[in-house]
Amino acid sequence: MSWSRTKRARQRAQRRRRIHAVLVIGALIIIPIISMALGSLVAVGAILSEIPKLENKGEVQNWQTTKIYAADGTLLTNLYYEQDRIVVPLSAISSHLQHAVIAIEDERFYKHNGYDVEAILRAFFANLKSGHVVEGASTITQQYVKNTMISRDKTFDRKIKEAALAYQLEQKYTKDQILEKYLNTIYFGQSWYGVETASQYYFGKRAKDLTLSEAATLAGIIKSPNYYSPYLYPNRVKERRDQVVSNMLKLKYITPEQAREATATPVQMKPLSEPPTIAPFFVEYVKQGLIKKYGVNMVFKGGLRVYTTIDLKMQKYAEDAAWSILNRPTDPSASIVAVESQTGHIKVMVGGRDFAKSKYNLATSHNRQPGSSFKTFVFAAAIENGISPFKTYLSSPAVIPIAGSKPWKVSNYVEGSGGPPMTMREALVKSVNTVFARLIMDVGVGKVIETAKNMGIMGQINPNPAIALGGFRNGPSPLDMASAYSTLANGGKHCSPVAVTKITDSSGKVIEQHQPEPKQVISEATAYIVTDTLQDVIRRGTGTRARIGRPCAGKTGTAQKYWDAWFCGYTPDLAAAVWVGYPQGQIPMRRVHGIRVAGGTFPAQIWAKFMSQALRGKPQRGFSKPKGGITNVLVCTESGLLVSKYCPDVENKPFLSKNAPRQRCPLHTKPGIVEIPDVVGLPKKEAVARLERSHFGYSIFYKDEDRSTRGVVISQTPLGGEKARQGTVIKLVINAKPLSQKVKVPNLVGLTETQAEQQLSTLGLKVIDITATPYRRGRDKRNEVISQSPAPNTELQYSGAVTIYVNRKR
Repeated sequence: MSWSRTKRARQRAQRRRRIHAVLVIGALIIIPIISMALGSLVAVGAILSEIPKLENKGEVQNWQTTKIYAADGTLLTNLYYEQDRIVVPLSAISSHLQHAVIAIEDERFYKHNGYDVEAILRAFFANLKSGHVVEGASTITQQYVKNTMISRDKTFDRKIKEAALAYQLEQKYTKDQILEKYLNTIYFGQSWYGVETASQYYFGKRAKDLTLSEAATLAGIIKSPNYYSPYLYPNRVKERRDQVVSNMLKLKYITPEQAREATATPVQMKPLSEPPTIAPFFVEYVKQGLIKKYGVNMVFKGGLRVYTTIDLKMQKYAEDAAWSILNRPTDPSASIVAVESQTGHIKVMVGGRDFAKSKYNLATSHNRQPGSSFKTFVFAAAIENGISPFKTYLSSPAVIPIAGSKPWKVSNYVEGSGGPPMTMREALVKSVNTVFARLIMDVGVGKVIETAKNMGIMGQINPNPAIALGGFRNGPSPLDMASAYSTLANGGKHCSPVAVTKITDSSGKVIEQHQPEPKQVISEATAYIVTDTLQDVIRRGTGTRARIGRPCAGKTGTAQKYWDAWFCGYTPDLAAAVWVGYPQGQIPMRRVHGIRVAGGTFPAQIWAKFMSQALRGKPQRGFSKPKGGITNVLVCTESGLLVSKYCPDVENKPFLSKNAPRQRCPLHTKPGIVEIPDVVGLPKKEAVARLERSHFGYSIFYKDEDRSTRGVVISQTPLGGEKARQGTVIKLVINAKPLSQKVKVPNLVGLTETQAEQQLSTLGLKVIDITATPYRRGRDKRNEVISQSPAPNTELQYSGAVTIYVNRKR
C-alpha cells in the first residue's frame, strides 16, 4: 500500500472516531436538555423506565478498617477487606483538602444539581477538537454514585443511570453531606480508600492537619492513582499538584502568596512501610478469635478498635531470649507464652521463629507432649485430696497393673533419678517418674484431669494414668501451661487467658470490655504448698538454670526420646511457659549444641533470660502465705514426720492444717553418723541453726578477715561434707572485722564454676549460674566462667546476686 493510500485510510478512521465521539457526547447533551425542559431528571425517569430509584439502590456500606492495638496503644495491624478505610466527618478534613478536591474534580460543585450542563458542553467541544476523550464531565456527586451504587462499566446506559441517581442524591442530601461521603470513598491506590486513610499513609498525619501542598498533592492523585503514584512518578505528581494549586487560585480559595509557597514546596511522601511484623502470632490469634465471635464482615469491614494485652517490651525480651540461645540454623524452634497471674492477660506470645515462613502457631498447638511438667497437676490433685507432700513411695522401676490393659512399665529414663523410697515432694523436685506413676494410681486419674482442667488446661486429656508423666494423645499448648501455672501464682485462683481488653466501634462506642473474673479452683493452701515445692525445683532440683535472683517456682518437662522440652514457671505476678522442639514433628533433640535437650537445659535458660529482663526494675516480693488452712511444721525431710532428737536433716515446711503430721519420726531415735553441713560463708545465726538442725554441737571463734564480710563463717572444722557422729562439736571461725555495707564483686572470669561459687559464697554473695552459648571448645576452657554480671569491682549489698556464665558441655 502506497504512502498516500495509508494517509487517506488514517484520515477516514480519524473522521469515524470524531463522528462516534460527537454521537456519544451529543447524546449526553440532549439528555440534560430534555431534563431541563421537563424540570428534572424525574421526568426522564418517567420516559425511560430503566432509570433506577435511589431508594431501591441504597448506598454501599462504608467499609472501615479494623485496628488492633498493643497494651501501650501501639498500632499492631490493620484488618480490612480489600479496602483500607477510615471514615471521618467533614469537620475532620482540612478545608485546603476540601477546596483542592473541588478545584480539580468539580469546580462548579456548589452550583449544579448533580450533573453539570456547562461541564458537559465544555467537555463536548474539547473532546470534539481532539478527536478522542480528553476531558470528563462527571461531577463529584456522579463520581460518588459511580463508586458506590452502580457498576463501573463505561456504557451509555450507565451514564444515564449515573446522572439520574446523582440528581436524586442531590435532592436527599446537602452539598456538604455529599462531599463528606465522597471524600470518605475515593480510592488513592495501595488499597487505601478515603482521605483519612490516604493522609495517614502518604503523610503520616490526620486529614485535618494537611498543609496546602499536601492537600493539593492528595487531590491530584484522585484522577488516576496508578498514573499519579508519588512513589513511582514523582515528577508527574508535582505537575499535577501545581495544576491543583493553580485551579484553587483561580477559584480564589487561596492567595497568590499561598500558591507560590505551595508550588515551591518539594513533594515529600512518607516512605512505604512493610506489613507489620510485631508479635505476628499474637495478632493472628486475636484476629481468629474476633472472626469466630463477630464474623468476617464485622472484623474486616466494621472499623473495630481492638485493644489487646500484649506487652511489646516483654515480647521483644522473649524473642531475644529464645533466638539468642537457639541461635544456629539447624536449631529447634521455641514457643513462649507469658500470662499476668492476677488478670489472665497474655503479655507475650512467641509462636515460632519466622511467621513469614510458617504461620503455624506453636503457642496454641495441642500436639506436644508436656513430659514431667504435667507432674505439677498430679501433685496438686494429691495435696487437694488430703495426701501429705511427705508421703513416701518406692522410686524403683515399676510394673503397674491397669484394668483392661497391659501392665504399665515405668522407669526413670529421661530426667530425674530414683531408687530408694522417697517423699512425693522430693520426687517432684527431682522429677522421679516411678513415684508419680504410683501416686496417680492413689489419687485417681479422674481427679487429676479435673484439677488440671480447672487450673487452665483446655485441650482434651485422655483418661490414662500415663498422663502423670506427660503421656498425651494431644498435649496441652504453651498457652494452656502458662495459664495453668498462673493459677498457682495467683493463690489457686484461675483467670482465663485474655488477649483483648476492649473493643469499640469506629465512633468509640464500647462493644465489649473485659473484666477479670478469678475463680478459686484449688484451695489457696494447696497452691502455696505446691509453690513451696516448685521453688525447690529451681533452688536445687532439675530447674537450677532457671534461677533469676528473686522468688520464683517452676517445673521442667522432657518428653520421651527428647521430642519436646519444657520449662513452666512463675513469680507472684507473671507466669511463663517455654517449649523447645521441632515444629515439623517428633524429632529427637539428642545433640543440639552438643547436648541432649531436656527441660532443665535450653527451656530453663530461655525462661530465666526472659524473666530477668521482663521483671527488671520491678520490686521483688515473695509468695503470699494464706491466712488460714496452712500450718508450718518442723519435720524430718526423710520421713516427713515431726522431728525426733537425732533427725539429721530437718525443714520447716507447710502442710494443710487438717493433715499436718502429729507423729514423731521413728527413723532417728539415737545418734547416727551423718554428713556435716557446709556452713562456710553463712551468717553466724544461720550457720548455728543449720548445725543444730542436724544435731551437731558448735564452738565459736572470732578472727579479723579483710577478704570476707563481718559476721560470716570463715572456716569450719571438720569440713562440710565429711561424716561424723551426731553430737560432734564443729569449730566455727567467724569474721569479726568492722561491718561493711557493701561487697565488691571479684573478677570470676577464668575460674571454674566451683571456684567462682566458693569465692562468692565467702563474700556473702549469691550466685546464679547459666550455661553460656555457644559452647567454646578447648579442654582448658571447659566448665570455666567466661563472663559475669555485674562486672568486677561493682559494689553490691551483702547477699546480692552475681550471674556467672559457665562454659558447660553436656
